[in-house]
Amino acid sequence: MFHLTQQERYVLFILAAVLFVGTLLQLSFKKYPELKDIVNLIDSDHIYHKINLNTATAEDLESLPYIGQYTAQNIIKYRQEHGSFMSIKEIKNVKGIRDKNYERFKKYLKIK
Repeated sequence: MFHLTQQERYVLFILAAVLFVGTLLQLSFKKYPELKDIVNLIDSDHIYHKINLNTATAEDLESLPYIGQYTAQNIIKYRQEHGSFMSIKEIKNVKGIRDKNYERFKKYLKIK
């Protein structure tokens, strides 16, 4: 029926194995939601160190996930106009930062 080379059969086997493992993991996560916490393979606190919101430069802020040049500049501008941040939650007052964005990058920020 199909005349596949050994390399093609190997690739198909690998793809089938990846699909099987992915499906198995997906079903396991649905049945046991607590597994997502246990199987947290990448701890973002170890990849990205927390940046002090009151001393960070625009470049520091841009190095974080979900913060681009526009947002970083708005954070710096807000800090210059209003003084130091008293809490991380105050960053939600910065132009262009919505609740969804705040939830994404709050774990990378700290106040000192």
